Amino acid sequence: VEPCCRCSPRCANDSPLTDTAHRTLPCWPAVTDCKGTQFLSQDVWTVAREVDKALQVTHVPREYGKELADAFFALESARTLEGAISDCALGVAVLAANALPQSEARFGIPSAREHYLLYEHLVEKYGHLRNESGFSWNLETHQSYSYPMLLGLRPQKCFGMDIKIFVYETAFSENALSCSQGMFATEVFVHRYLLNSDCRTENPSEADFFFVPVYAACVMTKERKSAADMDIFYKNLVTKELPYFKDHGGQDHIFLWSSETYDFPSWLDYIQDSLFLSVEAKPIECTDFDFFSEETAENFGASCAHCHWCFTHWKDAVIPGFVEKWSVRKMNGLERPHDERKYTACYHGADSDSLAIYKHANTSVRNDLQTFRDRANWSIGYRLARIHDYFERIGECHFCFAPKGLGYWSNRLYEVFFAGCIPVILSDEISLPFDDFLDWPSFSIKWPMAEVGPELADHLEFLVREQGPLVKKMHDAVAKVRCWFDYNSEDPNCSPYLGILRSLEKKKAAMPLSHGRHWDMTATPVRGSPRALAAKKK
Repeated sequence: VEPCCRCSPRCANDSPLTDTAHRTLPCWPAVTDCKGTQFLSQDVWTVAREVDKALQVTHVPREYGKELADAFFALESARTLEGAISDCALGVAVLAANALPQSEARFGIPSAREHYLLYEHLVEKYGHLRNESGFSWNLETHQSYSYPMLLGLRPQKCFGMDIKIFVYETAFSENALSCSQGMFATEVFVHRYLLNSDCRTENPSEADFFFVPVYAACVMTKERKSAADMDIFYKNLVTKELPYFKDHGGQDHIFLWSSETYDFPSWLDYIQDSLFLSVEAKPIECTDFDFFSEETAENFGASCAHCHWCFTHWKDAVIPGFVEKWSVRKMNGLERPHDERKYTACYHGADSDSLAIYKHANTSVRNDLQTFRDRANWSIGYRLARIHDYFERIGECHFCFAPKGLGYWSNRLYEVFFAGCIPVILSDEISLPFDDFLDWPSFSIKWPMAEVGPELADHLEFLVREQGPLVKKMHDAVAKVRCWFDYNSEDPNCSPYLGILRSLEKKKAAMPLSHGRHWDMTATPVRGSPRALAAKKK
């Protein structure tokens, strides 16, 4: 049994490992050699190792993931996976993990689930060998932690809320794995949470709300859909594919906006009474929505402006932007205790000198921050080359600036929480999530944009120098509340989903009941009407 015991400390007593395709995966010897097989060259394992290593510190270009996916699918179609596992089990795990977005896109969710479970089994079975053969395998991608939830393998709870939500299917809510990265991924995670939670109902007659999933930011970026394309899509969706929309004029239908714009240019004519979950409470409205580029930056100021009435606080809700779990874990691991933070304040990001569109978006505050570059014990400048270095730096700072971007919201605000850094919000018109129960002044500072200068710098230095206990208290508060901004939070009492449901619970209580546009005592009562609810209780 000695060769077998290289595979597992318990392999002499193990039953064979079986994947979801019901292939038996015995415990092969030599699973760390990675010399290549007659069907797979050693070069593939070299690429797998380099990608796996790079993913520990930075993002990797998408084409490398596609290359690994092609190698994995080739092994599967040739029925040579078992031989590859016997040569390099952890290499196959890396191929499988990186293949998952392509697996979903090419073959659908069921195949992606099978491939994820194969990856999970390989890591569980052979993970203890990750440091053999002179190489340390990472065995994670930036999204792999979230895949069980996104694939429906991890059921979600409704936190005891008395809320039922019907979730539609739409053409632009597919390929969740491919769309699950970046700050706009709220559109994916909220959808997949609701789809896999016990808040969901498939019976429209008992639904309190109807969620309309659209991965707008993703399809506009990856499929190059224009604003005109999205307008056509949404018009058709609302008028032809939402059968319960007209029952109450769309008032119980939920749309989510993951960026500073509403990606439905004609929204006012079709869904103005619907509920909006949005990262931005003053969205950017443009006469030409396709001017969001560096090449036409000068048109942004001429055609775009913040809309101060598009978001209605009594019916809509602000939600946090998305920070992927890989980043959260990296920042948590790099953050320093209060008394070991050596920088007073930090900011590393773009301004109008490095990004032309910022010249037309009222973001001069970003340029003002660059005037702090020469202050002792401050870290101010443009973006650091490696994301790992940026995470390490903000983990050493007491205060981190979160200035206005194109919108008033900024995903930087949510990032810095996970480094334990106290945010200094420099965006006068920003609206913050969950401010009905989170005490934002206890864990952040909000300073007027027009007054960013020596007075602000002196104030922050005074706090660090003379008010150490207060600053530490704010650091502690940051650590306590950041679970409200973590879409992968496993805390049953603290997650953005709970925050969203609390908001919807209030909307439900305030929702007016209606008998509908027409009625007849001999007809079936309109869904959600007083008569329908009374009949339901009987």
